[in-house]
Amino acid sequence: MSKALTNKDREQYLKHALLAADWFVNSQLKNLLGCDANLGRYLYYYYMPEKKYVPGINWTHGRALFVLTDAYHITGDSRYLESAELGARYIRALQPLDPYYSVTHGAIVERFPHENFAGTLDGAQAASGMLMLYHSTGNPDYLRRGRAFCDFITRSWRPDVGMPRHASFYPEQVYYPGDPVDAIHQAIAIPLWHCYNITGEGRYVPVILDAADRILTCQREDGGIYAIQDIRAMEALPLNHHWGLGEGNDRYLLRNDDGMVVVVLAAYKLTGNVKYLDAMVRYGEWIMKNEPHVRPYNAFGVQANNVLDIAKVAGKNWTPWVLDHLQKRCLDIQARKTGDPMAEGGFRGEDEEGNAGIFGGKALDYVVTRTTCYMAGTLFRLSGKGTGTGFSVFGLGDGIDRVARTRTDNVAPIRKRSH
Repeated sequence: MSKALTNKDREQYLKHALLAADWFVNSQLKNLLGCDANLGRYLYYYYMPEKKYVPGINWTHGRALFVLTDAYHITGDSRYLESAELGARYIRALQPLDPYYSVTHGAIVERFPHENFAGTLDGAQAASGMLMLYHSTGNPDYLRRGRAFCDFITRSWRPDVGMPRHASFYPEQVYYPGDPVDAIHQAIAIPLWHCYNITGEGRYVPVILDAADRILTCQREDGGIYAIQDIRAMEALPLNHHWGLGEGNDRYLLRNDDGMVVVVLAAYKLTGNVKYLDAMVRYGEWIMKNEPHVRPYNAFGVQANNVLDIAKVAGKNWTPWVLDHLQKRCLDIQARKTGDPMAEGGFRGEDEEGNAGIFGGKALDYVVTRTTCYMAGTLFRLSGKGTGTGFSVFGLGDGIDRVARTRTDNVAPIRKRSH
């Protein structure tokens, strides 16, 4: 096993994490023609050989805010906050807080402001990003928007099917899962936990607990978690950035779980019920016994974050497992000494289109938000100064929620409207 962390190690990990934050700042779309509506967008991914990119969408921006608020919280460097606030303008544009839309009020559309699709899992990450930015600034509009999304989810939640899968505005409608219980889908409840910690509003708690219980129905006896509850209900899943690795039933196992551990740990913190913590300890033990693999490239970051956070809640020391794999699965895929500010500091490895992205090439030719956010979260945790913010049950850190809650004294409550 690896040696214990030293102060020098922590400093090095912080430097690597801040390089990842710098990637978001430096690759953000700023120097555009005056009529280009992409101002402030972060990148979905960047193809280094041909210097091509795909602009980011709602979850891309949420994850960028996770990294940048961690960096700002630690360093106080205004570059990180300025970039985050510019990026947040794009999320604002994606969230039509028009009171005319009483059913979908608070939903966040996926890619561009006039789109008619608001996926709730991706929107949840944008909402968490706004709540993390509220922590950093005290600006009540960030809380208003994060809370509006959480209220949309809470209004739409149904005991029989859980949280909605997506919404449309034309016509105004909420759509629910039509397939078996989807474990990753329950990560929609993450911003509800963060909003609860800021506001203390108990209406979010039943939804969080229901989401956690649905995740547990997907866990098998050895601790691994399937993508769906009943794997017989779907054909074998192809390899992508979430699942499909291995043979037989293992193809249904989650490798990148989109941070859903936050929901189950939140349920434990809310109730003290050890079933939630025991399930996550078994999951952490399964990860350490069976992972990591080369692909999906982004998976090690989220697995490491799971291991570190579960261990912190459970009072265990699982850091050596993370350190044993850190160089090969994390540091070696960081883009460094590239001479290209659109690539430098980000983490490589695109899994969504198979072994590459839409421009061809190979997976490691791409610098990717998904991989960068997870890896930066791992490195911030190992530095001892960060948490992973939106993808952590600890938010922006122990104690910060109490500070933020005092700020809500000056925030007008969002009242339920009659229609």
